[in-house]
Amino acid sequence: MFVRLLLVFAIIPLLELWLLIELTKLTSIWWTIALVMTTGMLGMTLVRWQGLQALRQIQQATSTGQSPSRAIVSGVLVLVAGALLLTPGILTDTAGFLLCIPFVRNAVAGWLQKRMVMKVVNGVKGSTWVSSFSASFSTSPPGPAPADQAFERPSVRVIDPNEGRGLTE
Repeated sequence: MFVRLLLVFAIIPLLELWLLIELTKLTSIWWTIALVMTTGMLGMTLVRWQGLQALRQIQQATSTGQSPSRAIVSGVLVLVAGALLLTPGILTDTAGFLLCIPFVRNAVAGWLQKRMVMKVVNGVKGSTWVSSFSASFSTSPPGPAPADQAFERPSVRVIDPNEGRGLTE
């Protein structure tokens, strides 16, 4: 973890600074400043547009009863792209612009979702998972239930997280 933080907060800014200095040597200080300003303004416009598109996808998924998880991860990646585009530098701008491309962002979102799910599944050892209640299940009032009133019980199933992967004990 320390190495990752060192990479993010020390090495990447130093590399960005070196690249900007090299770009200034090849062109001029004004071209470098213009490039940084232009990518920032263009990036913010693109991030706003992609962010609204991600919001529409979330609304569409929830209105059709589907899980908006991929659209939410995509929206978070748009926010990350915005932060990267606001940071002056060539590498961060490149990463930010790549995350603004829907195909790339969806691929990264899928990879992140798969990684998060695997972390949860591998972190849970021997746990009991309970499925959701059926739609017609209602809670009974306190006290004994009337004989003429029957309540549907929840559907419960115990799942071994290692089932089907040859990892059961």
